[in-house]
Amino acid sequence: MGATLSQLNISAGGMPKRPIAEAMVCAEGVAGDRHRNLKYHGGPERAICLYSEEWYDWLREQGIDVSAGCVGENFTTRGIDLASLKVGDRLRVGACVIELTMTRTPCRNLAQWDKRLMRLMGDRPGWKAKVIMEGPVRPGDTIERLE
Repeated sequence: MGATLSQLNISAGGMPKRPIAEAMVCAEGVAGDRHRNLKYHGGPERAICLYSEEWYDWLREQGIDVSAGCVGENFTTRGIDLASLKVGDRLRVGACVIELTMTRTPCRNLAQWDKRLMRLMGDRPGWKAKVIMEGPVRPGDTIERLE
């Protein structure tokens, strides 16, 4: 089975982000998603945040009970090794295309789930991305790494 978008998440600001059935992804990010601290979140270069189901599985093995959306990602992925990606890589997710711009730096607000989370996130970073091509996405959409 190939890589897929396992969950699509938004919030009115902050964490966790909650799953939704579908949304339009535009230059500003996922429609309906908001950020509390625009100094560190949101904007064209940080429009989308990604983490993987595999990472959440690993955290649960470490005794940290969190689930998709808890750390504030918009796209929860399955079947793509996010650690193998690099800045500049492009991914087609459903009908949109995103470009990875930076790794996600853990913030102190993650301690609400577990004090160890910030340290463990440093070893397995998520990604921030800008939107190259707008389009609708929904859970189950294929994720394709573009050349």
